[in-house]
Amino acid sequence: MKSVLTTSLLLCVLALTIQAQAYEKVADETFKYIKAGTFGKPKVAKNTSKLAIGQVRVHYKFITSRAALANKNNAADVTVYLDGEMTKGDLQKLTDEFYTILQQKLAAAGVSFADWKAIEATEYFAERQKSQEDKKPQDSDGKNGQAWLSFSAFDGPVLLKWKPYGTSELVGFGQLKKMAKSGQTAGGDFVTFDVVVDFASIMLNAEIKQDKKGWFYGDAYFHTDYSIGGTMSVPQSYIFMVDEKNSFDIYQNDLPVAEHFAFAGKPYKDESKAALKTQMFFSTERHTFTPLVIPAKRDLYLTATRRVLALYAEMFAAKMRVLRAGEKPAENKTIAQEKPKDSGKTIEQVNTQAKQSNAPTPVTTGELTAAAQDAVKAGNFKLATQYYGEIIKKYPNEAEAYFARGLVFMEKLNDGKAAQSDFSKVIEMKPGFNDALAFYNRGTIHLRNKDWKKAISDFDAFIKVTPTHLDAYNNRAIANYNAGKVDEALADFSNIIRLDPRNGMAYKNRAMLHRARGNATQAQADELRAAQLERGK
Repeated sequence: MKSVLTTSLLLCVLALTIQAQAYEKVADETFKYIKAGTFGKPKVAKNTSKLAIGQVRVHYKFITSRAALANKNNAADVTVYLDGEMTKGDLQKLTDEFYTILQQKLAAAGVSFADWKAIEATEYFAERQKSQEDKKPQDSDGKNGQAWLSFSAFDGPVLLKWKPYGTSELVGFGQLKKMAKSGQTAGGDFVTFDVVVDFASIMLNAEIKQDKKGWFYGDAYFHTDYSIGGTMSVPQSYIFMVDEKNSFDIYQNDLPVAEHFAFAGKPYKDESKAALKTQMFFSTERHTFTPLVIPAKRDLYLTATRRVLALYAEMFAAKMRVLRAGEKPAENKTIAQEKPKDSGKTIEQVNTQAKQSNAPTPVTTGELTAAAQDAVKAGNFKLATQYYGEIIKKYPNEAEAYFARGLVFMEKLNDGKAAQSDFSKVIEMKPGFNDALAFYNRGTIHLRNKDWKKAISDFDAFIKVTPTHLDAYNNRAIANYNAGKVDEALADFSNIIRLDPRNGMAYKNRAMLHRARGNATQAQADELRAAQLERGK
C-alpha cells in the first residue's frame, strides 16, 4: 500500500504556486528604486562601501484604517485601534536598537559605518537639531484615518522630512550639498531611513450584491465585509542616499515586510477607547470609524516589533547585495521528469519463451504477484497489468490486485480511466486496508481531469480517515482553489503548515491565495518565510 503523487500532479501543483524565490529575489522585489530623472539608475547603493546613517526614524502606528472605496473622503470603512501599555520610552529604546540592527545586517553585506558621534558633529546635524527643539513624535493623517508616533534614533533631529501616506520633503540642491558634505565629513555616504510599523492586517472585500427574495431579486446594493488580525508589518519605508558627488538614490517599499508572531489578543469593539484615541490624534475632525480595538501585551508587542524591524533590516541588506552584485537574482526552474518507456511485452510472449526454455510459468496468486512486481521493475508495465488481470480472473474479489493494477495504470501508463475503474472497485469492496488510499488515488485522477467537485469529495473521504497526510491537503487545496473555494484552499495550506512548519511550498501557495484576496501583508509574510526556509533558516 502506498500513496501516489505523480509527475503530472506535481506540475499541477506548480501551476498553482508562484515560482520558487530565493531570499535575495524577494528582497529585490520588495524595495523599489525611485528614479532620479528619466534615465536615473541606482548608483550610490551599488558603489558605496561605507555609510553615514544620519537618520533612522520609526513611525509606530496606533490607528490604522482601510477604506473600501478609494474616493471616500475623510472616512474609513474599517479602522482598528491599538491598545497596550507601551510607553514612549519603550518606543525610543526600540528605535535606538533598530539603528544598531541596521548596522549589523548591512555589515553582513560588506558595508561599514561612520561613527554616530562624527555624524552629530556635522554642521547640518546641528542646524536641524536647533530648529527642531520642540518637535513632537505624534502625527496623523485625518483624511486616510491613520495615526502614529514617530521617534528618531538617539533622539536625533529630522534631517529629511517624510510623512507616511504623504510625500517626502522636496530636497533642493543646497540641502543635497549639505547632506553630501555631512557624509563626507563623517566619513561615509549619507543615508536616512524612515520606516512605518503597522500592527494590523485588514482584509476587506467589497462587491455589488443582489439578494434573492422568493422568486424575485431585491435591489442591488454595495456590500463590504472584512477580517482583521494582529500582524506586525512594515508597509511603507523611505530611504534616501547621497554620495560625495551629490548623486542620490531613493528606495521605498513596493511590497510590505511582514512577520508572523502572536502578540495580540482577539479584536473587540469598544466605543470609549476608540473615541479617546480619535480625540487624542484627530482632535475635533469628523470621522466614520468602526470602534475596533486590538489588545496587545507590552512585552509581546515589543518583541514582535523588534522582529519585524530586524527582518526589514535583513531584507534591505539583501537588496544591497543584489545591487552591489549588479545582477538580478534568477528564478528557480522546474525540471520535468521523463516518463518511463514500456517494453511492450505481453503475457503470451513471456509464457511462450518460458515454455521454450522449460522454465515454469506463474500460476498461483503469489507467483503472479511476484511476476507483476518484477515486470514493473523491468519497465514491462502492460505486462504487469496482465499479471494482475490473471489474479482478478481467478479471484474477482481480490481488492489488492485491483489496487496494485490501478497504481500501474495511474503511475506508469497514465491511463486514468482504467485506474479510476480499479480504484472504484476497491472502494466498492471496502476491504479496510486500502480503500482509503483508493479514495486518495481516485481523487488524484479527478484532479488531473479537472473534475474539481469529485476530487474534493474523494480527498474529503481520505482526510477523514488520514488527517495528517500532507499531500491530501495539498491536492484538495488545488481542487478547492480551482472550484472557487479560496477560503477552503487557504485552510488546507494552513493545515499543511500546522503539520509541517518547514514546508516552504505550502507557504508559497498560501501567499498566492492571500495576494489574490488582497491581503498583501499576510502574503509577504508567507513569501518571506518560504524564502527563509530555502536558505535553511
